[in-house]
Amino acid sequence: MKINNDIGIFIRQKRIQKQISLRNFSRQVGISAEYLSKIENGFRPAPNVEILERIATQLLLSTQEKEILYDLAAESKSYLSLAPDLLAYIKENTSIHKALRLSKRCGANEEDWLIFIDYLTQKYL
Repeated sequence: MKINNDIGIFIRQKRIQKQISLRNFSRQVGISAEYLSKIENGFRPAPNVEILERIATQLLLSTQEKEILYDLAAESKSYLSLAPDLLAYIKENTSIHKALRLSKRCGANEEDWLIFIDYLTQKYL
């Protein structure tokens, strides 16, 4: 049974852009060619975060591309999931739990979050 294959398409496109064969790339990442083929063709969901990291490293993904890879990994799962980089960040920062609970309780909307994003962007970027 096929799953959401956006991550497989993404990986394949990036691998082909780098002109790396499936077999060579699977060796570089440390997984079997069969497993990589199943991911690229939508027969397996995204691998674990360690393998995703190796994929990102071997493909020389930018920060933005790596975030896309992580988001696509979460979407490929058959259960509710979140990008692994976000899961780790949330787990390490208990204030995020409080902020999310408060925003849920208050019914924060898209506009509220955009204001927050704009604030952080102006402060740090």
